[in-house]
Amino acid sequence: MITLSSLDRAEALRYMGGHGVNPDNITQALMDKAEEEILKICRPVYTFTEIPKDSPALGGEDIKKVIEKSEKVVLIAATLGIYVDKLIRKAQITDMAQAVVIDAMASVAIEQFMDKIEVELSKRYSGYYFTNRFSPGYGDYPLEKQREIVRLLNTEKKLGLNLTESLMLNPTKSVTAVIGVGKEEVEEKRSCTSKCSRCGNKNCPYRRAE
Repeated sequence: MITLSSLDRAEALRYMGGHGVNPDNITQALMDKAEEEILKICRPVYTFTEIPKDSPALGGEDIKKVIEKSEKVVLIAATLGIYVDKLIRKAQITDMAQAVVIDAMASVAIEQFMDKIEVELSKRYSGYYFTNRFSPGYGDYPLEKQREIVRLLNTEKKLGLNLTESLMLNPTKSVTAVIGVGKEEVEEKRSCTSKCSRCGNKNCPYRRAE
């Protein structure tokens, strides 16, 4: 079972548009409260499966480049659960500033959870190297592929994770992603920065500096 014990404050600030900024005492207090509440109520769960390189869950030229040298392709879905969404909605009614911080900290939490999933999978695929994670919506990987992903992984039954009509994941603090697995070390395997460098959305408010 994977658990989270702390959340990356610097990363949360980036989500809030404060990259490189030292938070004041008020912001620190909001982050303290958000972290405590999220870690208390989140129920992180995930599922995964191997898929072929020509799987209908894949699409676009960017993902082909990511998995080009991979021998296996792993499809992952993960969520923090419905209680985090409820926490955000409640805060949006009672304290909007707190709601913004909770939302950012929860985004950090799901990414840290995905990082821990990779660590777990590395034990299963000992001797292999992973590519960066790549999700629908990155680059030219069509968001419409979410339908096939949730179907293949049976996420509604396994995780309580489904899609809205607008193809958004519900609960919102959830992620689906593809990882290539191969015998060759991936030179560009690094942090989330590499995702930004491949993504065509130059106006994304969460984009890392490059």
